[in-house]
Amino acid sequence: MALSDAHLRYLFAISNAAAATPDVSSRQIASALGVTKPSVVHILNILMRDGMVVKRHYGKIYLTDRGVFTVNYYRRLLDATLAAMPEYPFPVSADERRNAALALIAALPDRDYREHFGALFAETEVEENEPQPESE
Repeated sequence: MALSDAHLRYLFAISNAAAATPDVSSRQIASALGVTKPSVVHILNILMRDGMVVKRHYGKIYLTDRGVFTVNYYRRLLDATLAAMPEYPFPVSADERRNAALALIAALPDRDYREHFGALFAETEVEENEPQPESE
């Protein structure tokens, strides 16, 4: 499961909205990110497929345990990356720094994430090229 910086932005937006109100809507996410509702639906479908969010009756969006773990893991990584970013000889806004840091952490391999997730939830992800056990 590879997460792009866009996926991370959506997960953070859902988490931030959920901190203010337990019932998060697609409209809230679209407004927070400055995107269209169809864009939200598209990314939500990907995040639902990956087990990060669920969408309940009346369109309310909730993070799953996997989603909460993912947000917390990547938030720590984002904070560390932002703290380590150098100062630039040209003006860079806080949003630009954050977007650059998100792009960087999304480009990193997710081995550490998978290892921590598997240890916490006693779940392992099978690599695509890894042979599957034969059923009897």
